[in-house]
Amino acid sequence: MKKFILLLLLINYSCSNDDEIKNSSIDDTPVNLSESISIYDEDNFLSGFTLYTPTVSNKSFLINMEGHPVKEWVSEHKGLVSYLDKNGNLYRVFDTKNSNFNSGGSMGGIEMFDFEGNLVWQWIYSDDHKILHHDIALLPNGNILASVWEKKTKNEAIEAGRDPSLLTENEMWPDKVIEIKILGNNEAEIVWEWTVWDHLIQDYDDEKSFFGNIENHPELVNINHTLGEANFNHINSIDYVEEFDQIILSSRKFNEFWVIDHSTTTIEAKGHTGGNFNKGGDLLFRYGNPYAYKSGDENNQTLFAQHDVTWLGNKQNHGGNFLVFNNAFSPTMSSVDEIKIPQNSDGSYPTANASLGSIVWSYQNADIYSPRVSGARRLENGNTLITQGTSGLIYEIDINKTLVWKYKIPLAGNQTFKAFRYPSNYNAFNNKNLEKDDSITIE
Repeated sequence: MKKFILLLLLINYSCSNDDEIKNSSIDDTPVNLSESISIYDEDNFLSGFTLYTPTVSNKSFLINMEGHPVKEWVSEHKGLVSYLDKNGNLYRVFDTKNSNFNSGGSMGGIEMFDFEGNLVWQWIYSDDHKILHHDIALLPNGNILASVWEKKTKNEAIEAGRDPSLLTENEMWPDKVIEIKILGNNEAEIVWEWTVWDHLIQDYDDEKSFFGNIENHPELVNINHTLGEANFNHINSIDYVEEFDQIILSSRKFNEFWVIDHSTTTIEAKGHTGGNFNKGGDLLFRYGNPYAYKSGDENNQTLFAQHDVTWLGNKQNHGGNFLVFNNAFSPTMSSVDEIKIPQNSDGSYPTANASLGSIVWSYQNADIYSPRVSGARRLENGNTLITQGTSGLIYEIDINKTLVWKYKIPLAGNQTFKAFRYPSNYNAFNNKNLEKDDSITIE
């Protein structure tokens, strides 16, 4: 058994180092650990490769369990997040520097590299009126889901029932989800879309659109819930549930995650009927903050500026629930929460009401506190990979909440949106050279 818990002041490991803390039954075979590794429990972590994209860098990195880079992808642009598909292609969200959308997470483009680092495809969706932001999700059919801000004027917002006193920026950026089909030659086709603007409700002005009783309609989104920022939803993550053809959206400003139906046509997604669940584009379920639809008060809130909501599917510990990085669980502490909601076997929900969910597992620790960015992923062995984004720390904990692996990104500005662990047998790695590459500098 090799198990190392390395003191931060003694992280330069070598075979002759007598100051390491080790178990008496340790195999003496040396492990060449990077200085960025401070916890390394080989018997209990999920062996594989970790992918991350520092927000200050134009590179994405793949590292081994010893913390050494084995692969890098170099872009002309700074990025936010990257995903590796089963064919070995890297999809990267990058910054087009669109000053019309000056908010955290504003990006504008997606690019695809092959495993060798060659740029294969690049697509920009960014102008005066719209921009890609934050996250994407790779679909089984090869398409991509992406979040978009779409600008609405002050007059459009008022006509939709927005309280004019809340229009401090004189515009609104409602969130939209688009499905992109790659066409090649840096082109793409939008084959499906959904926008929150079609599913609003307000009780401010009965002479404007979307007027109704907010508490009675949790399937709709209150246009006046958030304060004056144009970015009033702030969707910061997308997850896709293949089994039920559903999309999970994390809304930071509403302190909720939303579930919508992807089986609809684009026309059905604009309305309130159609699709597998006959709800059109209305919210199938929401969780985190009943106050957002005037059901309960702020004391009922359970999510706080959360990120990276994912459906656990059939993974160990516990399938069918949701996992979330709960950034502001307290003023000095973040948590990773597993949430059980009343989902039926066909993927339907008895109601959209958030009060029906409950936290069934939680890891709370001041060491992972991060007021923004960050993420959590349940791994194939039941462990959980946690990204403490503002400090560039990546942790792996087991089911008993014991740290089994810890890595610090070796950059001065090491903020990272979220990281991913791909197991050693992931299809993308078949017949690939994944040896430590000393020519790669993490910068």
